[in-house]
Amino acid sequence: MYKKLIIFDRDGTINLDSKGYSHIKSECKIYEDVYSFFSALDTNINICVVTNQSGIGRGYYSEKEMHEFNYEINKLIRLKTMHRGIDHFFFCPHIPSDKCNCRKPKNQLVKKALKFFNCKPYEALFIGDKLTDFQAGTSAGIQSIIIDRENSLDSVKLENLEVNIYSSLEFSNFKHYFE
Repeated sequence: MYKKLIIFDRDGTINLDSKGYSHIKSECKIYEDVYSFFSALDTNINICVVTNQSGIGRGYYSEKEMHEFNYEINKLIRLKTMHRGIDHFFFCPHIPSDKCNCRKPKNQLVKKALKFFNCKPYEALFIGDKLTDFQAGTSAGIQSIIIDRENSLDSVKLENLEVNIYSSLEFSNFKHYFE
């Protein structure tokens, strides 16, 4: 039996990203529904983040600053919940013109996460806030969901697939994925 895996996007899904290129740990703010989600989540489920961090490639911040920001995310989750937090962060430091295979919507990092956690795609769930997150997850064979916190997306179709869109991480919306 494989252990289930939740793959999150980071900026805009877990943490507020009002200015873009989030990296200053003292400015790290987590959405409140993330705390309630982690509190309700079974601790036997693996959790990771797959995130584009082109701010590194653009020279806006260092890889070290990104790791410190990630540490702060986990620190805040652990302070407000009884959950261990995020098990691993996978990131792409490249800018779009680099045309790498790890930058979402490509799925190299998603596949890397599945391999790292020895998880089959049907045992995973990808949660992000952009269509590129949805594309990265579904192209790897993973059920994928968009969190549209701003309610700016209507019913969307992508490559003949219905996109599941929720306005928050309200755990009751996701409970059936973990049964």
